[in-house]
Amino acid sequence: MKKFLPLCAAFLLAIGMAHISYASPLPFTDTTTFTDSGTLAPEDLVSYGGLEVNKLEGSFDHVRWTHHIEFEPPAQAVLTGTLTVWLTDDWDPFWRPFEFAFGWAEDGTFDFGEVNTDAYIYSVTASFLEDGEFTVTIADLCGDFIIEESVLSGTYSATPIPSSILLLGAGILGLIAIGFRRKAR
Repeated sequence: MKKFLPLCAAFLLAIGMAHISYASPLPFTDTTTFTDSGTLAPEDLVSYGGLEVNKLEGSFDHVRWTHHIEFEPPAQAVLTGTLTVWLTDDWDPFWRPFEFAFGWAEDGTFDFGEVNTDAYIYSVTASFLEDGEFTVTIADLCGDFIIEESVLSGTYSATPIPSSILLLGAGILGLIAIGFRRKAR
């Protein structure tokens, strides 16, 4: 009976550890910062159509970038996604009193309108983030403005650790504990 109790404890520990593998949602964030010659992470910049990457200065000038998400631990499913883009209107009332832009993302999200100095926030279709990449484009239609930063954030559920591995590990720990107990006597 005394030998049975440690094995029972090890089994219960294994069951408890198996539930830990299905933890609460994990956060992710990827930031792309724009400069006049590119992005801080060079792999983020896909293309641009003007003299400077971060300053869109005329009709059909554009910048396209890709967010690269690293899920650690690996993702089973992406639950939520939010894209925030910071734009600055370098307002010139005499030369270009209005700035208009058109932006779109690979999930079909798009926006058209006047650019103000502000953070523009969009919900992203979570299933489009599961491959770890998300591409966004902003095109200048009229005027000039600066794109400063783009942040893609959200939550995901991690791939669960197989319960058999946890049970095996707990069983090994239980056997080690029994061995230490025998040595102590």
